[in-house]
This record gives sequence, structure tokens and C-alpha cells, in this order.
Amino acid sequence: MEQNKNALMKHFSMVLRKRAIGEERTIKDFGADLTKYFSRKELIEIISKKFNGTIPKEYNLIEMENENLLQVIGDEMFIISYVTEKWSLETQPKTHSIAPKKEEEKPVKK
Repeated sequence: MEQNKNALMKHFSMVLRKRAIGEERTIKDFGADLTKYFSRKELIEIISKKFNGTIPKEYNLIEMENENLLQVIGDEMFIISYVTEKWSLETQPKTHSIAPKKEEEKPVKK
């Protein structure tokens, strides 16, 4: 996993660097590179996020290959957004709910 993370960071830094100089890439430029890092489920999650939790009816995702799913995503920025959100959740400290202590019962004096 860590090796994939480092490879994706390098890839994303190249994408952002090219965007900074005004060079945009097409799906054909990044399709083959990214399919090896994402499962089909993850690609569908990215598409769902792109369309605010829904998937338009014109896309029959069941019949699409992963490369076609990338075409639906259309822009590497959606992928970068998805991955960085996942990474940020990994770095957040795990919070454990701590039950409040019960007050100790004091002996009743008679």
C-alpha cells in the first residue's frame, strides 16, 4: 500500500505541475497509468462523488471496463480529490469514546 501511495504522490505531483504551467492532459494520457492503482469499486466511488452521490442513467457502469470508467471520470482532479480525502482520513487520530466514570457510591452512615 505504501508503495502505491508513493507512486500516486509522484504521479499527482506531475499532474499538478503540468496544470500549473497550463498544460492539461486527456484521458488517453493518464488512463493506463491509473487503472493499476484503483479497484473497480473505487473508480465507481469517484464517479459517484463527481455526480454528487448519483450516477447518471446514461452510464451503464456494469458493462464498462475500468478504462471506460476513467473516461466517465474525465479529469484527474476528481481522482486526486478522492485520494487525498482518503489519505487525510488515514492521518486523523482515532478517537475513542471514553465512558464517564460513575461516581463512587459513598457508604451511608446510620
